[in-house]
Amino acid sequence: MHEHTEEGLPKPKRRRVPNAERSATTRAKLIEATIKSLYELGYHQTTTVLVAERAGVSRGAMLHQFPTKADLMMAAAYKIRDMRLERHQEKLGELEKAEDKFLALIDVLWEGLLSSSGVARIELMLSTRSDPDLCDRFEVFNDEIDRNHKKRVWELCEAAGMSSENQKQQINAFVQLYAAALRGLAIDALRPASRDGAGDSVELLKRFQAQFFEQILKSNG
Repeated sequence: MHEHTEEGLPKPKRRRVPNAERSATTRAKLIEATIKSLYELGYHQTTTVLVAERAGVSRGAMLHQFPTKADLMMAAAYKIRDMRLERHQEKLGELEKAEDKFLALIDVLWEGLLSSSGVARIELMLSTRSDPDLCDRFEVFNDEIDRNHKKRVWELCEAAGMSSENQKQQINAFVQLYAAALRGLAIDALRPASRDGAGDSVELLKRFQAQFFEQILKSNG
């Protein structure tokens, strides 16, 4: 016998959600709640119990997706990486010249570091050193990000006309310099009183970036 609405019409059949889709939805909720908690509360207060509550997910479903806190934190780290890469590609994709893309790198990274996901990643970087279950995994993860970032930046520089090994070494050194500098400034910017000063420092770094790029581009390698 078919059920009907008050108007006498047949009730629409409820769509049966496949297990894989439910699992993906649960996983996404947990990762989103983790990033938000890292941003608002920090690493040590972001427990698996708290994340499950914030995500509206049962403890059992939580453990099925992420048996340990380290598993959950690494999933959040990969999600933040993907979000940052997507934003990076979106912003640079708006520009045509390789030089303009290079000069936009600092702005894009700074924007990302000031976002809630950027602060969450800083929390992970600062806290995982003392977590034996996570330290090695996060170090391998970070090393991969650094290598890929340097590779993408050098590809921009090749498109702009650079080719020598010396130029590549200097570009790699600059990438490490600005990435480390921006992370430090982002930590400083967490204090409201230092936010404006950090922004001024970023502008100074951008001026150096433009001068550096022109100098390296003109060099013979």
